[in-house]
Amino acid sequence: MNPTTILIVDDDKNSLHLSYSAMSQLVAPENIHCAENAAQTMDILKTHKIDLAFLDIDMPDTNGFSIAEYIRDNQPHVKYVFLTGYVDFAVRSFDYEPLDFLTKPIDLMRLKKTLDRFAAHNQPSTSDYSRERIAVDTSIGFVLLSPSEISYIGKDKRVIKLHCTNGDEYIVRRTMDEMEAIFSDFGFFRIHQSYLVPLSNIISVRSALFGKTYEAVMNDQTCLPVSRDKYQKLRSFLVSRGIHFI
Repeated sequence: MNPTTILIVDDDKNSLHLSYSAMSQLVAPENIHCAENAAQTMDILKTHKIDLAFLDIDMPDTNGFSIAEYIRDNQPHVKYVFLTGYVDFAVRSFDYEPLDFLTKPIDLMRLKKTLDRFAAHNQPSTSDYSRERIAVDTSIGFVLLSPSEISYIGKDKRVIKLHCTNGDEYIVRRTMDEMEAIFSDFGFFRIHQSYLVPLSNIISVRSALFGKTYEAVMNDQTCLPVSRDKYQKLRSFLVSRGIHFI
């Protein structure tokens, strides 16, 4: 049985049952979670680590695209597949870069190909991330840095800097959105609109200003602000990565 943990979201109970039946032939039933609406979906994502979500596009209280956006904000590692009985939805669905698109009822052989594609996509890389390096353009040329050498990335007004663990700083000519896209694969998380940090460097996250804001304490004792909305997303992200809160 495939060890992948699955979430199926479909408001139609009959379609949900058929999808579950097909999925349970390839995935252990205890690894399959089902939701009929947005509220159930959010509850499952808060309490379970999901690897792959199958999302019905057309639902009365929401739609698969909105759920996909919620997943991207709260569990960005999760891949998703759109489900629908209408082939016309396929074109719009690919704007959200899904892993795949399936029509209902799910064809078992087609489903197997989707799960095989997911497995191949998540095959551990043989490369060592600690040895991979990023080329940072500077006024005198470029500098090769390992992501592990970067303490955090910060924005001060319009200037974005890479702050290194050895005290060096480098100005980059990228937006924070671009930096987030580049460094998310290296375990960085955007704790604030102006700060992107490696999760491995965070010691704690605590309240500040009498509980009105939060701040992250890094392993070099640097304190960086954590916005209130990012605080909740950070907690959800850590839970999705297997971190237990007690």
